[in-house]
Amino acid sequence: MRDWDVWRLVLPGVSPLDVWNLPVMGRELWELLGAPRVDADRRAGVPEPALAGRLGPALAVALSTLVKRHAVDAVWLSGGLVCLEGFDAMLSSVSTALPCPVYVAERPLFAPAQAGLRLLAPFAPAHPVALDVGQTGIKCVSHTADPRIFERDTALLPRYFIGMARPPDRRHVKAAVAFIASALRVFSARLPDALCLALPCPLDASLVPGGCTYGWEGHESLMADILQAAMGNEGRGTALVLNDAELATEAARGDSRLANHSRVLCLTLGFGPGGALLERR
Repeated sequence: MRDWDVWRLVLPGVSPLDVWNLPVMGRELWELLGAPRVDADRRAGVPEPALAGRLGPALAVALSTLVKRHAVDAVWLSGGLVCLEGFDAMLSSVSTALPCPVYVAERPLFAPAQAGLRLLAPFAPAHPVALDVGQTGIKCVSHTADPRIFERDTALLPRYFIGMARPPDRRHVKAAVAFIASALRVFSARLPDALCLALPCPLDASLVPGGCTYGWEGHESLMADILQAAMGNEGRGTALVLNDAELATEAARGDSRLANHSRVLCLTLGFGPGGALLERR
């Protein structure tokens, strides 16, 4: 990656929020409002049209708590759970009790990655690519290919939860790096010269990742490893790296429906809920 200029992108007016562990109904929010809950309901035989409704009570409590805590004047939602059958009807019922409007991204799965392409535009790249890495899959967008999702194979990439032991040989990190690098290579017909990469974990100023189910927390060379695995010594350009909820907030910034709102709570609803606050100055 010697020819790559890699930045930990900090977006103006965006503050990450820890919402995944918000206490809700005696549980942590991710347990009640996330893909594991939906998967468990499916295995239990819950009909597809009923899945979204079962998320409603937890979403109602979470939104009520977070809207009041952060004094926001709008809420914006994206992520895979938003695409569930019946989600809009459930959200309409939930939002009636809130003092502010709730908006759903027009393209809930790909809106953040599309915002990533816009962040790359000032560099005038010829072949920009944006990857929004989630804990269930990777959303990829570019100007030259249809958006695509690469699903995570949990047989190859097991989920490592808090407190679970990680393999001492770090093979899980190598597997995660290979997954991201493979998605980039397969998706992009030619090497990109600009990359926006959103990761589902905290990131410090030096791009050292925090915890998520990939188990790569503290792996200082994560970005270098991804770029090397994806492009070897051939690629060169600019890479902007940030948290996935932060990137979703950039997508909300570009939503014209929010133009007159000064404090927006942005939630990504996927494997678990991620959040960030957008403040317009």
